Amino acid sequence: MVSLLTQLFSFKRGSMRAIRLHRLVQVLWLVPLFLFLLITNNIALTIDWILFPKFKKQEIKNPIFIASLPRTGTTNLLHSLTSINSTFTAMSLWEIILAPSIIQKKIYRFFWDYSPFFLKKVVKNFDKIIFRKLNNLHRISFFKKEEDEMIMMWVLASAYMSFFYPESHVMRDLFRFEMGDISEKRKFRIIKIYHRMVQRHLYALGEDTIKRFLSKNPSMAARIETISIFFPDAKIIVMERDPCNVFPSTEALQKLLFNIATDVPISNTEKRAIYKILEDFRLNLQLTLVKKKILPFIVISFNDLINNRELVLKALLKWMDCENIEIPIVDKTVHKTKALYKPLNKSELIKILRNPWPVWPKESYLN
Repeated sequence: MVSLLTQLFSFKRGSMRAIRLHRLVQVLWLVPLFLFLLITNNIALTIDWILFPKFKKQEIKNPIFIASLPRTGTTNLLHSLTSINSTFTAMSLWEIILAPSIIQKKIYRFFWDYSPFFLKKVVKNFDKIIFRKLNNLHRISFFKKEEDEMIMMWVLASAYMSFFYPESHVMRDLFRFEMGDISEKRKFRIIKIYHRMVQRHLYALGEDTIKRFLSKNPSMAARIETISIFFPDAKIIVMERDPCNVFPSTEALQKLLFNIATDVPISNTEKRAIYKILEDFRLNLQLTLVKKKILPFIVISFNDLINNRELVLKALLKWMDCENIEIPIVDKTVHKTKALYKPLNKSELIKILRNPWPVWPKESYLN
């Protein structure tokens, strides 16, 4: 918590956290808003233990984790599998930010169900406005399913908090969850809290829910072994895309996210940090899934998902023992975002990598 305050600004000239008007303005409205949500969400989470103590017994049967590098088609797949009337459920952004607790979920759903049409329209139009720029690279909305890693912000344990602290070590150790210096006790505590958040999500859907939980987080690529402790019957889906596209595409998205924190262009130091995180993610996936065989997994080619969506989804459902379930095939254009980057060539990629890029065994690919 101390570093969240002491690292808000840097006195280093040219730093992405330098004391500039843009960052001052962002800090002055974002920090109070975050503190307000931190306090109110934690009060609500505490109330859950009083009003809904049975939630801690909520079963999480055969969850699915899409644990891949960013910019590999994971959002595409998430939205496909959690479309209307799907057997899968995932956390929506409104739930992650505004309603991590059961009591909040119930209250928000009640008021939304009984809100007049014009008010719902106003909210949805506002939603489109605030996420307009980000939608050029990543489909996002308060009403869409999103990366539930963000829900860990309310216990100050989300790697995504680092996005507001460029060129610092704030929360960066969470990107190397199983490859760094995080103690076993802290790793256990973080995933246990995440497990409780998933239980809350399912419990709030109703005691008779048959929904199967689905999570999509790039950061989970660094947590496979720890996930297996709390979700022993989980399955892992990995999306594979040419790193020559993944690296520059991730950098482009990161630049957009950093605009929230700073108006200073992304530095070479921060670029190298992004590349290192991506490489570590891929290395941990190889180590835990291929070498240690921690959990069953399947690899899906990015190009196959984009070009053969229906065939991929049918084969994937069969692998997940859901072959009798029909998933609506959403319009392909909904999932495409503009390629606002230039792919690397092989020599440029080699200069970035510290080690050769791992290769998935042929038998691990979705047939």
